[in-house]
Amino acid sequence: MPSFDSGRDRYRFGPEHLGVLGCLYEGKRVTSDLVKARQELQAIGLISDDDVVIPELARLTDALAEPIVLVQIETTGGQGMTNHGAVIGNDACYVYEGWPGEPESEFVRTDPSTLVWSLARVVGLRDRDANPPAVAVVTTTIGVVDAGFVALSETDTDDVEEAAEQLRAVLAVEGGLADPELTVFTHLLLQLNGNWRMTVAWNNRESGGTDVRGITVLDCGPLGYWLRERPAEPILPGTVTSDSEFRLVFTETPRVWELISQLLPGVEELPIPVER
Repeated sequence: MPSFDSGRDRYRFGPEHLGVLGCLYEGKRVTSDLVKARQELQAIGLISDDDVVIPELARLTDALAEPIVLVQIETTGGQGMTNHGAVIGNDACYVYEGWPGEPESEFVRTDPSTLVWSLARVVGLRDRDANPPAVAVVTTTIGVVDAGFVALSETDTDDVEEAAEQLRAVLAVEGGLADPELTVFTHLLLQLNGNWRMTVAWNNRESGGTDVRGITVLDCGPLGYWLRERPAEPILPGTVTSDSEFRLVFTETPRVWELISQLLPGVEELPIPVER
């Protein structure tokens, strides 16, 4: 069921509810598969019986329909992948967060000037007391990484040291890694809490085309954050193979913050001025 909090200008919608809002914004008839979602929106007073959207919700609808900047975030962890993001429209900025295994997302209005804080919170960015590793850069291939994850999924022991030895042996055979990179990479995979990819897109002021910037970061718990420098984002379909270079760079929290900030376009890059 959809829901809303008028005091904080936040909404909880599933894809079908957004589909209804899209139909209404474009002046199209709500399709039969979205009738139930429309009734749910009417039941809580977000749209009238005549399919008129309340003014408060119209700000979010406008931003979704005609975004100036789109932020897409994919977080992957033990419960699978979850989608989050943000949208900046002409009159409002919203951040949205999903929940593992749930179809609905919560949309919360925020100010563009605080968007970096909001995005950092979405990906769980926080200070870590990670000590500098023996090596700050680990380079291998996509194929070796895939082999490492397969080995982890097939580990038949709960003993951490035994699991590390099994994983280390696979990585050594598959990729020819040697110490200290081999040991560091082994423990990075063992300590991996999850990873997240953040992509920002907007229409370029000069050419009218779409500009895209992105980063992928691995959260390795006590071993800190590691930026996936190669393959670089954004990744185009068909450009990555098992032989493609895979490079991780140890990145301290303040630098991750800067990287998030640098993803967002400057006012001079946007077709419509937006206060930040």
